[in-house]
Amino acid sequence: MAHAGRGDLLRAFAYEREDYLRRALEEGGYRLVRYHFFMEIMLGNEFPMPVWPQGIEVRAFRPEDEQAVYEAIMEAFRDHWDFQAEPRPHWRQRTLERDDFDPALWLIAWDGHEVAGFSLNTWHFSGDPRYGWVGSLGVRRPWRRRGLGSALLRASFSEFAARKATRVGLGVDAENVTGAVRLYERAGMTVQRRFDIYQKAVESTPG
Repeated sequence: MAHAGRGDLLRAFAYEREDYLRRALEEGGYRLVRYHFFMEIMLGNEFPMPVWPQGIEVRAFRPEDEQAVYEAIMEAFRDHWDFQAEPRPHWRQRTLERDDFDPALWLIAWDGHEVAGFSLNTWHFSGDPRYGWVGSLGVRRPWRRRGLGSALLRASFSEFAARKATRVGLGVDAENVTGAVRLYERAGMTVQRRFDIYQKAVESTPG
């Protein structure tokens, strides 16, 4: 079992209404470092359909896409807060080998033979068959600011609606450097909950 050493960071989380927990963390030497939002949209009968940038082809994930998609994910998120590259076997176990993995819900945007962006979707962990979840949505740097992220999000809404979902949610860093929160708000999503991220440095190690 690994132990935290001096200089390592301990992290804890508190939902916005958990004032008692927030106070306890602050009294314990933790400091607030980040906010995270849970956002949702209710799916009605009509919502804007995706408009794809020129040259982009979108299709569901195929087994032969694994390496290209993995590399695109690692690249797209490398400038995000607290990013740590995940070894491919760990990523594969956490995603492709899940019992509920559905490749048809993974939308991959291609520009020729290169992955430009992706929306890796699943159903909400609650088990609600009408609650879709956008697990990871990302666009690689060369294809940003062209509307691809918005198109992938709307395509995800459309796919879930076709499967009789009534709402779609996701989690997002409130200070996301790519402007994700604004993108989601423009698509009609709203913040439902916030949780606060606290951390403190380990000052000493057990003797």
